[in-house]
Amino acid sequence: MRVITAGLLAAACGFALTGSIPTASAHAHPPASAALHDGDLDELRATLERFRDPKVAERHGYERTDVCTQAAHTGPGGEYLGAMGYHYVNKSLAADPTIDPLRPEILIYVPGKNGKRVLGGVEYLRYDSDGLLSTADDRPRLFGKDFDGPFAPTTDGQPVHYSLHVWLFEHNPKGLFEPWNPRVRCPEAEPAKLRTDVTKDVKKNARAKAQARKHRSRARS
Repeated sequence: MRVITAGLLAAACGFALTGSIPTASAHAHPPASAALHDGDLDELRATLERFRDPKVAERHGYERTDVCTQAAHTGPGGEYLGAMGYHYVNKSLAADPTIDPLRPEILIYVPGKNGKRVLGGVEYLRYDSDGLLSTADDRPRLFGKDFDGPFAPTTDGQPVHYSLHVWLFEHNPKGLFEPWNPRVRCPEAEPAKLRTDVTKDVKKNARAKAQARKHRSRARS
């Protein structure tokens, strides 16, 4: 495994994938851990700079998705928890049990202006060796941070897994390693609200017309 070099720092988790991912046959060996240093973040950003263009990421095996992941619930006080954005998964890297800090399994793009997708961060992924949610003896550790999980299998074929988000390009006020970023919103959220508002208006107009007909009917009688 390649380990990043230099300086000092640390702090992200969870997610959703599209399309089934091949199962790794050798994931019984947990990856070595690495400490995160100041210079490491700069090196990692520099390495990933070319992927600011999603089309370049696609040419390097990261599969495009049009599913934008946003928290389905609000916090205890009703606050917006945030979103993760679009997860571009490299299935070859995902199936490999080795975790290379400079070759993340997933690139995260967030919605930008005019429908543009902007590189926000990365997610490291590793499948659980025994496939059991009740054990975590193979939990990976990277940048001085334990991976989150294990997470249950998903309906799209994702097995039991661990993951770690790192918001390298989009600031996350909750922290570098937090999964949900409150600065990110999925574009589907606004149309959904718009559809709800339109439905309310249609029903309101229908009620008003019904009442008007009722009044006219009473006036004639």
